[in-house]
Amino acid sequence: MPGEPVVVITYMGYVALPPGGPEARVRGRVLRRTVVALAGPVRGWRTFMETVAWFTTSEVPGVPVEAISDVASAHAVSDDEGYIEARVRVSPPTESRVGVKLTARRAPDTVAPAYVVPADGRPLVVSDIDDTVLITGVKERLKMVGRTLIGDPTDREVVDGMPGLLAALAGKDAPVFYVSTSPWNLYQRLADTLAYHEVPAGPMLLTDWGFGSKQMLVRPALEYKVETISGVLDDFPGRHVVLVGDSGQHDLAAYLAIAEAYPGRVLAILIREVPGLVPKDHGPDHERARAAGVMLCVGEPVDLLTAATGADLVRAG
Repeated sequence: MPGEPVVVITYMGYVALPPGGPEARVRGRVLRRTVVALAGPVRGWRTFMETVAWFTTSEVPGVPVEAISDVASAHAVSDDEGYIEARVRVSPPTESRVGVKLTARRAPDTVAPAYVVPADGRPLVVSDIDDTVLITGVKERLKMVGRTLIGDPTDREVVDGMPGLLAALAGKDAPVFYVSTSPWNLYQRLADTLAYHEVPAGPMLLTDWGFGSKQMLVRPALEYKVETISGVLDDFPGRHVVLVGDSGQHDLAAYLAIAEAYPGRVLAILIREVPGLVPKDHGPDHERARAAGVMLCVGEPVDLLTAATGADLVRAG
């Protein structure tokens, strides 16, 4: 209804480093109400109801939002699903995060946070989430749905060894870029879960499970991951990247496509072999990786760490 109060919720963004200078890339969503986040152990029923609430939010399209940094401002308008995205120039960052104020009529001002990638030349780290970091069982649909609907952060299991691998690759104070086909509706649940299990922090780039003009329900995973990771690489010209995923879905195919599209930028592709899946012949994948000049390792987390260490991708601090 016209004149009805709205709220702008924010998602963690990051500071891109294009040739013209640093830009904060911030995201949010305009809703008629927000949903209270989980805090500690809760009953499955309450968790289920919270999940339902996030998937039945009342988004507000067509709302102008202004993003204001310390040196500039930018404008965005919420799309059909209420999402906004803005890029705004910022001063060269001196801290590990920056904040961008978001203002909109009928909404309280809010601050969208953005991670800063240290300018130390270390490769960017891009990782999947489901069955790479968190045990999801994407091939076991009933278990996956159960974990999604009623599992709170304390219920979710992490893949043993993967948080340590990501921390070793990213180094101190550097974010990990999480690219996942999970919906934005689960953003807070995923953020709480990763934090609870002390998984390295970083911006999450998720998908819109909606019925917009560009997708029906959800976009193909391969297309989405290639496009999203390409965007990250374009935001950091010249920076190398290490891509981390699993053997359960489309990670390897997407990562090889990225390596071929960005010659010399991808240093390594590290793929966790998901237990219980039918073994695959990765010979052709290794051939593609060699042709692209990329190290490819498929195995358990300890194998991935060993390979990364041998390739001098793991640094202290």
